[in-house]
Amino acid sequence: MAMAHAELWFVDLEKASGALDALEAAKPRLSDVDNARFAAMTDGAARRNRRLAHIALRVLLERRCGPSIRGVPFAVGASGKPALACTNVTFSLAHTAASALIAISDAGLVGVDLEHARKVKIPSARRAPIERAAIALAAGVPLAEGDPDTRFLSAWVRIEAVAKATGSGVGPFLERLRPRRASKEEEGLAGAKGSSTVVAHDLTVAPGLLGAVALVPGQSLPPVRHLPEKAAALAALVSEGEGER
Repeated sequence: MAMAHAELWFVDLEKASGALDALEAAKPRLSDVDNARFAAMTDGAARRNRRLAHIALRVLLERRCGPSIRGVPFAVGASGKPALACTNVTFSLAHTAASALIAISDAGLVGVDLEHARKVKIPSARRAPIERAAIALAAGVPLAEGDPDTRFLSAWVRIEAVAKATGSGVGPFLERLRPRRASKEEEGLAGAKGSSTVVAHDLTVAPGLLGAVALVPGQSLPPVRHLPEKAAALAALVSEGEGER
């Protein structure tokens, strides 16, 4: 399938669970490494949601790469960023509770993040540099005014999306933004605005959820599509990809 831009998919894991389970039972796509990792999880709900999210990711990757990737383990680099032996395809998965967001692109780096709106116990001195950095990473696009927790989480998903796209990891990035170091770091971010390897974009995904995607500069923001929740429709989506490859 020729993909000129990134694709963004939202998955309601609860509603799509039957269809995803049916596809995986009929034609297993998860690797042995995947299954072993899920089996080691002690939280049953978390284990099920993570497994479903990865089935959805595998289904969407198969549309682009073909059935030869079934059961192939992801290669994980030093930064922890997963990759697959499929030419020119990059991808990113984020999930929270029973919701998932997936990006697949043949146009360079891509990263996504997803969070539920909630209360955040972080002091304002810590929030401020993170929010300013998130604005810089979005090429100066301001964060929405209003509820301070929603504003902070909007900043957080931007930063996570960029960290996932670049493979830099969010931990080292946030360490540089601690108040005692923030001034110098923010100057660097502001100077890099518009010339970064990726740019963060806010996404509207579903009520109560905050999402962001990081794309290469100049790449148009694709719409967020919803993964089919019925087995027949999901199977048709896979077949559609087979016909376009």
